[in-house]
Amino acid sequence: MVMIVKDIKGKSYKQLIDILFKHSDRFAFVESTQWMEFESDRLACVDQLISDIRVHLIERKVQTKWETTRLTDGNKAYVYYFRNNNATKLFLKEYSQSLFGWIGPEMPEDLMFYRKDQCILAACSHEGYFGVEDEVWKEFLSK
Repeated sequence: MVMIVKDIKGKSYKQLIDILFKHSDRFAFVESTQWMEFESDRLACVDQLISDIRVHLIERKVQTKWETTRLTDGNKAYVYYFRNNNATKLFLKEYSQSLFGWIGPEMPEDLMFYRKDQCILAACSHEGYFGVEDEVWKEFLSK
């Protein structure tokens, strides 16, 4: 993986989403309980956000670690996994104008894309970096 420390915005963000959907079969984002005051209220907000793509939700897993983060002190997060398709691609393009736009408290965080069990992109918005598979990054740079 190549580590990148700049945000991908606007038209470039949409091109990156197109490339990622070509190379992956699912994506995920994270809603951490670490900063939640009222967990049930926050999860209801996320449910509202994803209402149009809920049918494409594969699962919502409680996790303490994922590609960019390891939680401690009993903290946990909900990781939402979705199938890639036209509806979910449109969702990602409409709800953010940048890769680092996936950041709380307004949005879920840490957008990730997978091909089978391999992560091909993992963003850590609040830290300002992402890791991306070499092949995907080269294709993006060639656009």
